[in-house]
Amino acid sequence: MELKIAQKDLLKALETVSGVVSVRPTLPILGNVMIEVRKKEAVLTATDLEVRMELRINAEVKREGKLTVPAKKLLDVVREMPAEDLQVEFDSAARMLLRGGKVEFKILGLPPDEFPQSPEVKRVAELKVGSATLLQMIRKTIYAVSTDETRYVLNGALLAWEKGELRMITTDGKRLAFIRRKLEAAGGKGEAIVPTKALQELLVLLAGMEGDVAMMIGEGYARFSAGGMDLVTRLIDGNFPDYDQVIPKGQDKKLVADTGTFLAAAKRASLMAVDRSNSARLDLKSGTLKISSASHELGEVQEDFPVKYEGEALAVAYNAKFLIDVLKNVETKEVALELSTALAPGLFRPLDDNDYICVVMPIRL
Repeated sequence: MELKIAQKDLLKALETVSGVVSVRPTLPILGNVMIEVRKKEAVLTATDLEVRMELRINAEVKREGKLTVPAKKLLDVVREMPAEDLQVEFDSAARMLLRGGKVEFKILGLPPDEFPQSPEVKRVAELKVGSATLLQMIRKTIYAVSTDETRYVLNGALLAWEKGELRMITTDGKRLAFIRRKLEAAGGKGEAIVPTKALQELLVLLAGMEGDVAMMIGEGYARFSAGGMDLVTRLIDGNFPDYDQVIPKGQDKKLVADTGTFLAAAKRASLMAVDRSNSARLDLKSGTLKISSASHELGEVQEDFPVKYEGEALAVAYNAKFLIDVLKNVETKEVALELSTALAPGLFRPLDDNDYICVVMPIRL
């Protein structure tokens, strides 16, 4: 196998696919990236058996073939190669020869027949959504995914589709993020739980990408395809909680604040919110919100700023980090907080927008 490829293109592809490779792989081959050369492209593949990523990059192919080489080591090598076209060859002894300028590396690999095959995705549903839309949906919800492995069904995002609409929901039991957007193409009704690692890899892959993402949801697996990228992930098997029951309804109190001001105040409050619950107290009264936090070891902070609020005085506390996560993702000038009592869940959302909402459980004062 022999090809010529731009160093910057190979480096970018390796940086992307290496995110899938396990730090401590259970099998030596899982620490490798497979490079398959065919026609006018090189296909780089990495997998940890849960997530599989394939990236296609243009190359000047002289002879087709394939080989697997250690992903992290190859990434380190290519990163230090001259920024010019690289000559790549594989020989019958499973070695890669990499030349750039006066630099030459020989890297020992493993035969490609040991590399895991791509799982078959038996089609259940096909969906299509804009890449920028899917990127936004993941970014606005991934922070609320649970890291508690005993509650495995919460270790990912629920994708639910129906009537041309895609919903994404995440929760860790203390907060919930919900977003919905229109699909470019969809059929039927269904849902699937996509694990966190696949979501994290999609955040990297979709950044700066244009066009649509084709999603094939199958039995136990899902495939995401766009441009020169394919990502196949195992789905989480289980029943996601009834999120609609968690979203509060009929709150009789509503606060509207400048998002940037609220976010800055929450960040300052977090500096003193260092107890187990990271508690930040919100005191609401007509026209004003005061946010404060205190620590026996460090001290205290408080500040108030004008808001739109005409309800009765109310004091409520939330995890300061949760407030920051929500407010960072609102992305509108004003944010609304709807609530009823100090112990009832608070509902945050962009003002006059029900397509993105975040529910945060309060902390008892």
